[in-house]
Amino acid sequence: MFIDNNVNRRAGSFFNPVKVILMAEVKKRVRRTPEQARSLILDAAEVRLQSEGPEGLQVKEVAGIAGVAHSTVLHHFGSAEGLRRALMASMGNRLLADILAAVKKDTLQKGDNEILLSVFETLSDKGHARLLAWMMLKGDQPASDNDQMQQLFHQLIEEIAAISVADRGDKSARGWRLARQQARFTTMLAAVAAVGDGIAGAFLAGQIGLTDSEARGEFRDWFGALLNSQTDEPLCK
Repeated sequence: MFIDNNVNRRAGSFFNPVKVILMAEVKKRVRRTPEQARSLILDAAEVRLQSEGPEGLQVKEVAGIAGVAHSTVLHHFGSAEGLRRALMASMGNRLLADILAAVKKDTLQKGDNEILLSVFETLSDKGHARLLAWMMLKGDQPASDNDQMQQLFHQLIEEIAAISVADRGDKSARGWRLARQQARFTTMLAAVAAVGDGIAGAFLAGQIGLTDSEARGEFRDWFGALLNSQTDEPLCK
C-alpha cells in the first residue's frame, strides 16, 4: 500500500499507520469489572487444569487461554501459586453450592446418584483432586480460612441431616445429633473416595482389572448405592 505523506502534511497532519493500528486494537479491548476478569481467568485456569494437569497452571499459558495480558493475571492473583489457591477455592465452593442447590430442590429420589456423580466429576475428572495433592506435596497448603466453603459445608450437613431426621421421624436432640454425625461421615467418605479416585483411580483400576467404563460408571453407581444403604440405619444405638 502506497501512502503519500506529502498529502497528509498539506492537510496539516501526518498519517501514521502504526498509530492507527494501535488505536484500533485499543478499541477492541473489552472493559471488564475486577470480578469479571477474575472469573474469566479462573475459567481459563480450569480448562488448563483439566487438559494439562496442575503443572500446566502457569501464568503465561492461562493468560493466553483467557485472552488477557500476563500482567493482568498477576494483578488479580499475585503469582502462579495464588492462582492455584484461588482456583482450588473457586472449584470447591462452586461444587458445594451446586450440591446444596440439588439437595434443597427436594426432587432427588432415594438411590439417585446425581449428587455423588457431580462430586466425582469435579474432584476426579476435572483435576481438582490432582491439584490439591500437588499443592500439598509442594508444601503449598490450600487456604484453610475459606469462610464460604465452611459455611457451605455447614449448610450441606444441616440439609442432609434434616432429610435423615424426616425419614426416621426422630426429631429429638439425640436424633439430630446422630443425623448430623452421619451426614458429616457420609460427606467425608464421598469426598475422600473422589479425591483418591482423582489421584490414583486410573492406575488402581488398571491393576485391579476394571475397564474405564466400569471405573467411571458402574463403580460410582455401586458406591452411590453403598452410601445410600448406610443412611438407612443410625451409626450407633
